[in-house]
Amino acid sequence: MKIFLSYASQDREPAQAIYLALRDQGHKVFFDRTDLPAGEEFHNRIRAAIEDSQLFLFLISPNAIDAGSYTLTELDIAEKANVRRLPVALGKLDVGQLPAVLKAVTFLESAGNLPAAVAAEVHRIAAVRRRRRLKYVCAAAAILAICGALFYAINGQSKNAVVGTDGAPAVLIPSGVFIMGDGEESPRREIFVDAFYLDKYEVTVARYAAFSKASGNVKLPQEWDTVDLTIAAELPVVGVDWQDAQSYCQWSGRRLPTEAEWEKAARGNDERKFPWGNDAPSDERARFLKAYENPVYKDGVAPVGSHPKGTSPFGIDDLSGNVWEWVADWFGESFPRADVRNPKGPNSGSARVLRGGGWYDPPERVTATKRMHAPPQHRDDSIGFRCARDAK
Repeated sequence: MKIFLSYASQDREPAQAIYLALRDQGHKVFFDRTDLPAGEEFHNRIRAAIEDSQLFLFLISPNAIDAGSYTLTELDIAEKANVRRLPVALGKLDVGQLPAVLKAVTFLESAGNLPAAVAAEVHRIAAVRRRRRLKYVCAAAAILAICGALFYAINGQSKNAVVGTDGAPAVLIPSGVFIMGDGEESPRREIFVDAFYLDKYEVTVARYAAFSKASGNVKLPQEWDTVDLTIAAELPVVGVDWQDAQSYCQWSGRRLPTEAEWEKAARGNDERKFPWGNDAPSDERARFLKAYENPVYKDGVAPVGSHPKGTSPFGIDDLSGNVWEWVADWFGESFPRADVRNPKGPNSGSARVLRGGGWYDPPERVTATKRMHAPPQHRDDSIGFRCARDAK
């Protein structure tokens, strides 16, 4: 954040300590005015620096509010330029002596480490500013998405593209920032993901049968002996382990999505709880809460694409419910703070991540942030997958 640090020359020592604390946080601070030329150019450069700043940090002391102090001129410039102001008290204050513009703003006081207190408050202000900026970006992205949808509707075009040798339709997920995690299942954090394609539907029985035949794969999925291709072709395949899923995606010229990609596709840019929004799951939106005793390929899973009211913001089906979906990442409890651009999870582990919830899970397990994990060799009649591919 760009910060203008205003202080009286007699207060240079505490000002420098605050400057160093803010600089260590990565902020760009206008601090030292001793190298500026005198006269009109000095005033013009100060004015330009204040107007260009995002936060005006004013150190209050008797010297700073003295009638002849230039800091009051700086304060007046900041007020007229409508720059956010953070007054900081250097010691005890007589509020009655403060200029009216300072009385109208809450100022920061600290009986302990003042530079640390200032740095903490500036960090909070910067975080709020980032969240507001993200909301504006998300709102703009939502408008663009609506305009794009209208364009396709009017022009009779489809945003789906076939990107795999299996003929599966896929959806382009644009690059950009989104909020991953909800503070419960995983930490809430800002993540950037490059553009990629994600299958519109979970991989079906019919497509997996073609893969099995073409590859000569003898490791058939769990429940495969109950499959009747004449009636189960459009059901999602289940009972595959992580390597089965990865092998299929590689065979079809694709890969498994990362956990971050999967969550972006499910949540979009507005931190929704479910792919369709924040309303509770219903039978029209997702396949969930079915009796576990049901045969999986008869009364368990539903045909892919049969819940159009449950599609994600990008038009992807069944990201909540129907089957849990393998993703590429190894499971980890912690997330490196710096790993915010196309994160791929830990380098190794004992379990892979599963997302989305299955056909017999309760509503709280089919949210867009719910994380589960299982050993890569694990098979289950509620586990399937879908594939992804880079957009480059």
